[in-house]
Amino acid sequence: MRSLVAFSGHAGVPSIAVSWTGMDAVGRTLVLAHTEAAVAVATNEQRTVRAVLAGSLANGRQLRTALTGRHAVAGRDDAEVVAHLYEERGIQCVKALRGGFALALWDQRLQRLLIARDQLGLVPLYYVADDGRLAVASRLPVVAALPGLGGTWDATALDAFVTLGCVPPPATFHTGIRQLGPGELAVWEDGRLRTQRYWQLTFPERRMLRSDVPAALREQVTDAVRLRQAGVVAGMLLSGGLDAAAVLALTRGEGPTPARAYTGTFAHDDDGRQAARLAARAGIEHVVVDAAHEWRTAIEALLEAHGGPVAGPELAAVHLAAVRARADVGVVLAGLGGEEVFGGSLPVRSAEQLRRYRDLPAVAREAAELWARVAPADWATGVRRLVQDQRLAPLELYGRRACLLLPEERRSLYTPEALAVLGEAGPWSVLSALFADAVSCGAVDALDALHHVELTLRLPARAAALGAACAGLDVRIPLADHRLAQFVASVPAPRRGSARERQLLLRAALKDAVPAAVARRPHAVTVPPASAWTAVLDELLSPARVAAQGFFRPEVVSRLRDEHVSGRRDHAARLWAIMLATHWLERQPMPEAVREAG
Repeated sequence: MRSLVAFSGHAGVPSIAVSWTGMDAVGRTLVLAHTEAAVAVATNEQRTVRAVLAGSLANGRQLRTALTGRHAVAGRDDAEVVAHLYEERGIQCVKALRGGFALALWDQRLQRLLIARDQLGLVPLYYVADDGRLAVASRLPVVAALPGLGGTWDATALDAFVTLGCVPPPATFHTGIRQLGPGELAVWEDGRLRTQRYWQLTFPERRMLRSDVPAALREQVTDAVRLRQAGVVAGMLLSGGLDAAAVLALTRGEGPTPARAYTGTFAHDDDGRQAARLAARAGIEHVVVDAAHEWRTAIEALLEAHGGPVAGPELAAVHLAAVRARADVGVVLAGLGGEEVFGGSLPVRSAEQLRRYRDLPAVAREAAELWARVAPADWATGVRRLVQDQRLAPLELYGRRACLLLPEERRSLYTPEALAVLGEAGPWSVLSALFADAVSCGAVDALDALHHVELTLRLPARAAALGAACAGLDVRIPLADHRLAQFVASVPAPRRGSARERQLLLRAALKDAVPAAVARRPHAVTVPPASAWTAVLDELLSPARVAAQGFFRPEVVSRLRDEHVSGRRDHAARLWAIMLATHWLERQPMPEAVREAG
């Protein structure tokens, strides 16, 4: 029996291929071969445990120091830390790891292969377990390229991407390939794979006083930044938002401040100008990359790195900034994750607005309902939405704020042939499962449930998108820290502050470190002007190209394009998703079920 484990680097970590021979004429061995000479495969002293790791351990140095007295820790490779830690703790060793990582470890004595993904799912881990074979990689294209393992592309996964902006685990874009979820591990023994959750966010009984929160949180955030800075960070991907400003501010005094900051913009937009002010305040060089004319290059690079469509038109700018950074430095910090960890996303802001509305006296709500009925449409948009939203459950509220495609829009966007394959349920069933999981973790408050779903669904998707945009860079994300996330979950939801005013919990902790104008600045995703990508929209979403795939209705896609370009409605996010899905489909064979339906 021969099993192949292909393990590929992520976010700047060199690629690794691991060939696993379960049984052969020579004996039971694990043969590790790497594609780059600089990569070393870690082992224990007896060479009975071998490990490879993609990503990086934020607490690698601390663990290495603790192990030195008991083990011969020879180098600085994080995989070596995992190998020695496994000797002492077995598969539970993953609970001690901190950072963004995916790992594979072979125990020759027990003939056991362990694979695991980090607690918040910052680094993906894909696998195929079929007929006594196992293939694993931290990049989807590596597994998809293995002959006979990936299967065809999955229409339901593409539906999930167009609706949610991501493909939730365990599904992937390929029918034969699965992925571990955040905080999951799997053990391969006797030709079978079993998975289990080793970490999940919980909502314990809260006894923390509001006055104690800022100092405690400041300490937690500072520690998260310090661990990832580790004296080797030379650059930073800088936006103009609170998250990036907080990370940049906390690097000062904790280690060498990044020498250079990189910002991708669309014709020097407001976010780029704010980032320039932050860089000037920190006294570091600021490199601005204008992405207005490099759309096609960015799209091709993202599809190649991610192995499928990835959400967010702002990624074009991020990718080009990362390309420039990769030419100068190898390790960068990024201000990502604060919106999910601290609760500043659009669904959370909407939930807070709705809670305040429901707390109003009855006479005030009646007046609002009357105003929503009689006022001109452009005067009462916000009030009318609150009146409509008051009847929504948290699940439906989240879906209507976070999803790119609503249930009632699916039938108009997809062709009859695609709908015949997809069915009626759609990806919202995934949201139902996530909200049920939140309740099982102790989420009794609606904001707790939203917090759980954001960390489980949205954060891993954004991290994967960043990894695809920054392929070749070691990107470290201090605010996306599972201990920090658990600390925030231990603070009662009403004490976390108002998401409308942009993460008051973080603002209070860093009020002396971040400029007030940035702290109070509403969070906004960088949206490219329609004129910047009209040409690529016309090319990749032409009616002929859309019709050739048989998945989306060309006339509906053309209408969305016209409304967006004319400025009547903002369809940037969904047009980007449809455009990348269409372009990716051009490279895939048609699934048999879709072909038969047609």
